[in-house]
Amino acid sequence: MEIHQNGRSAANRLLVLRLSANGLDRSRFCFVASKRVGNAVVRNRIKRRLREAVRLTDCEPGWDAIIMARKDAGAADYGALERAAHNLMRRTNLMATGSKP
Repeated sequence: MEIHQNGRSAANRLLVLRLSANGLDRSRFCFVASKRVGNAVVRNRIKRRLREAVRLTDCEPGWDAIIMARKDAGAADYGALERAAHNLMRRTNLMATGSKP
């Protein structure tokens, strides 16, 4: 709950990113897709795609982040989700400096 009370957020058409400092030497991510996005198959596909997009990105250490899928994310392909995630990570300075998306 601390991330919702003390964290900051950014959003675009497909995703919402909430983050808060965690004081650790690594960043931790949580991926959320509600029933509004689609059935279980669609929700799990979105979370897998987001997990892979974040895994391939060089992130700054020391953050807890929640990436929530919006309704339009259900119809988006991997490229669109990856671009949306990178956009939010760049806007919140979560993406490591000098890394390319």
